[in-house]
Amino acid sequence: MSSNRLPPWLPILAITLVATVVMSCATGRFLTSSNIYVILLDAALLAVIGLSQLVVLSVGEFSLAIGGIGAVCGITTGYLLVVGRVPVLIGVAVGLAVGAACGALNGLLVAKTSISGFIITLATGGAFSGLAVGFTKTQPFNRLPSAFTTFGTGRWGALPICIFATILLVAASAAFFRWNRLGRRILAVGSNSEAVTLAGLSKKSAVVAAHVLSGATAAAAGLIATAQLHEANSSIGTSWVISSLTVAVIGGTSLNGGSVSHIGLFTASVVLAVIADSLVLLNINPFWVTLAEGLLILGVVVAGRVSGRGPRMGLLSGKAVKLT
Repeated sequence: MSSNRLPPWLPILAITLVATVVMSCATGRFLTSSNIYVILLDAALLAVIGLSQLVVLSVGEFSLAIGGIGAVCGITTGYLLVVGRVPVLIGVAVGLAVGAACGALNGLLVAKTSISGFIITLATGGAFSGLAVGFTKTQPFNRLPSAFTTFGTGRWGALPICIFATILLVAASAAFFRWNRLGRRILAVGSNSEAVTLAGLSKKSAVVAAHVLSGATAAAAGLIATAQLHEANSSIGTSWVISSLTVAVIGGTSLNGGSVSHIGLFTASVVLAVIADSLVLLNINPFWVTLAEGLLILGVVVAGRVSGRGPRMGLLSGKAVKLT
């Protein structure tokens, strides 16, 4: 593969810069400290949502259960913090463990039944969402501890505190796929599952691992969303499937597996946050963001098909490599 090809996140970065210039000229509120904070706050959550999809896409799978897992984990942590009055760190740890368990269930069902992950996660995602609604009866758990909510909406100048957790998660995922043996195996399965099987490596274990990591990451997104809302609400995650795909795919992650881009993922989350913020500042219905997301996915897929190649990987991205 030629080394002079541009990484997939450069066009997205260019879009962000152009949008910034245009919006700065259109309204003086765009580059204010408070507005930058709002954009980065949205981007922090979008990046983690996208990361949970990226993990399963890397192995050639797809998850419709991300929103349901996020809702269950947010409700679990909210219940423990408000009703159980457990320490914040314990509540967060339990929420993440529940997410990993939900992901493990998805992975085991896919691996053991050989049913498409699309069908499995469609069913379990609905079940998880229904569990969250049934447990709360649509009544949120509020009055969360200030230490938890400060993480969600606290700020240092123009930077939301939760953006640092997002950066750490994205960097950890990038390191996992680049240097960890399991991460490279997951990418290898996504790149060529038949070759991996012939090499004596387990495709099923890679699929289960990818779903476990996706579940834990979806749980992290659920906790961030809960902290941002200042309440554990069962409606969390209802629109995450399209957002997770948009952020991952336009960031350069392949729909066919074997290729991920973490810088692209983070850049794409900023792009979508800028679009949503710009529509609000221009007094345009923010529901048009969904149309923009759909068109962005379509554009990237068509461009990849026309050019004869899928999205490439950039710096801090994973790649399928030979396992020794």
